[in-house]
Amino acid sequence: MRTVGILLFAAAAVAVAGCGTVSGEAGPEQPTASNPAFDPCDDIPDDAIRAVGMDPATESRDILGVHQPGWNICGWNNDESEFLTVYATGRTLDEIRRNPDFVDFRSVDLDGRPALSFRDVDDVQQTRCDVATVVAGASAMFSLSIAAPGAHVGDVCGEVLGLVKGLLPHLPK
Repeated sequence: MRTVGILLFAAAAVAVAGCGTVSGEAGPEQPTASNPAFDPCDDIPDDAIRAVGMDPATESRDILGVHQPGWNICGWNNDESEFLTVYATGRTLDEIRRNPDFVDFRSVDLDGRPALSFRDVDDVQQTRCDVATVVAGASAMFSLSIAAPGAHVGDVCGEVLGLVKGLLPHLPK
């Protein structure tokens, strides 16, 4: 089950981050224009993760432990085969909207914050949905993936929107 989650997490990250090479030694990076100040692993408390139904002990940083330049990525899962991944990026909501990998955009309001709900173009089974909003002068994308779609009942986009609303008090403006 965890392997499926890691594979879903890695596939989703490739879609938003793009492909590239990684070199040099890993180490903490300071926030810059290309590296967002918001870091979901550090800035969202475990209690908030638990409150939205995810298990803080399953926290997974970056993509298989490799930092992606310009992104801060963190993911969690629960016992029900749901995987929440939060991507902090310097990309704007307009840039996200123009990404040809995403479809079905809907504008949503998160307590006065502009936000978008959307899907990955390849998600024909509708097992994943994303919400992007403004966070600390940049953007954060919240992605909910369902590993066992046949066993899942409900609207994935409605669920991820509920998760984001539950985490909203812990996100910087």
